[in-house]
Amino acid sequence: MSGNEAPVVGKDALGRPVKDLSVIPWWGVDRKSIEWYPRINYDKCAGCGLCFVTCGRRVFDWDGERGKPVVARPYNCMVGCSTCATLCPCDAIEFPPKDYIKKLIARNRVVKKAFEMVEPITRRNHLNEREVESDFTP
Repeated sequence: MSGNEAPVVGKDALGRPVKDLSVIPWWGVDRKSIEWYPRINYDKCAGCGLCFVTCGRRVFDWDGERGKPVVARPYNCMVGCSTCATLCPCDAIEFPPKDYIKKLIARNRVVKKAFEMVEPITRRNHLNEREVESDFTP
């Protein structure tokens, strides 16, 4: 497997393709070594399915018997994302504390890596802006 390819491992309950995103490192870190994924408090969960239908990374499957979501692919979760918890009307989804992700970012020098990645793009855009300005300068 090269680059950022992830194998399709099946389909979810809505027939959407499911990829195994756990094989793609997060900023050079093995995704399976990062404990960032949702946990469902079933005492609070009303079974609305909002988490299941809105997660674009197919972290959740649907348990038809219980009428509740299950975290089927925890390492498909995007590190730092907590959209499902934000959207959950029952506050039934939990993630590790924010300090966990902040330490992970610092330890793995993610901000430095991100700046190194975007620097050529921003430099190119800045040069293009100067060219446009010079076209309009008398």
